Amino acid sequence: MSVKEILPKAIIFGLKGYSVTNEERKTFKNINPLGFILFERNCKNFKQTKLLVQELKAIVSHKFPLVMIDQEGGRVARLKKPNWREYPSAKFFGNKAKQNLSSAKDLVLKNAEKIGKELKKMGINVNCAPVLDVKYDYTHNVIGDRSFSSDPKIVSELGKAFCDGLKKVGIIPILKHIPGHGSSKKDSHKETPLVNTDLKLLNNKDFVPFKILNNELFAMIAHIIYKKIDSSLACESKIIIHRIIRKKIRFKGILISDDINMNAIKGSFRKKITKILSAGCDIVLHCSGNIKEIKYIQNIIPIINRNSFKKIKKIDRKFYK
Repeated sequence: MSVKEILPKAIIFGLKGYSVTNEERKTFKNINPLGFILFERNCKNFKQTKLLVQELKAIVSHKFPLVMIDQEGGRVARLKKPNWREYPSAKFFGNKAKQNLSSAKDLVLKNAEKIGKELKKMGINVNCAPVLDVKYDYTHNVIGDRSFSSDPKIVSELGKAFCDGLKKVGIIPILKHIPGHGSSKKDSHKETPLVNTDLKLLNNKDFVPFKILNNELFAMIAHIIYKKIDSSLACESKIIIHRIIRKKIRFKGILISDDINMNAIKGSFRKKITKILSAGCDIVLHCSGNIKEIKYIQNIIPIINRNSFKKIKKIDRKFYK
């Protein structure tokens, strides 16, 4: 690694509006985050979004800026009509797979390519999708139709097709929500889900899609406590990250936390960030765009771990163009 190389901070930030304010620009430049995440509040139309992405990439002083968005299809889509296409939910394709899995995979691949092409034209290079959570009868609606199926095989096959479609057009997929949000009865945006499912069932159902797609580049960790494994939240648990995600699932890629402003995760920003990174997570996600919080966090968030950054650097350059 070159001595002159500037390493980014291990964080992805959201921002408030359609353009970067002077205060945000100065703060982001000083922090030099790994990248940014966009929401509906940031995307008015194609031209405006493309200019915003260009500006965000120019702010950081490293060569691997990530600009992320949640464009799953269905109800989780930051880019909406009339300026962007509307895409089906994961459940739509899961239902198709019950009749013909091969045909459904082809539909998912083409759907993901279309999503990816729209993102690529604006310079967005990461899509926080697909959702690989396997559905149960009691799965909370926060997942609901975002899950392909209650069948791990269908989730795995369609999830892989979605990833392949995105990568084919130069977009990095992020698997959600490792090691599985399907067994949760609560919305982690609002409260901390406590999952009582035993390890054997988790291993035979929830973990399966993540095992099959364990060579993907990125995965986002669920804000869940798996009580039969550890008493800590997954992103703050060395047991979950090292024993389950790294050893049992054998995921070797970059691990990113879910949003640290969600109510599932407790404590001060210092406590949350320290626990997440010390547990073995590579990147912290802060979505609110609250400039006061961002300014406070800049004194807490460390430079990205060198081994984590090596993984970032190994990603094909086509994804950064």
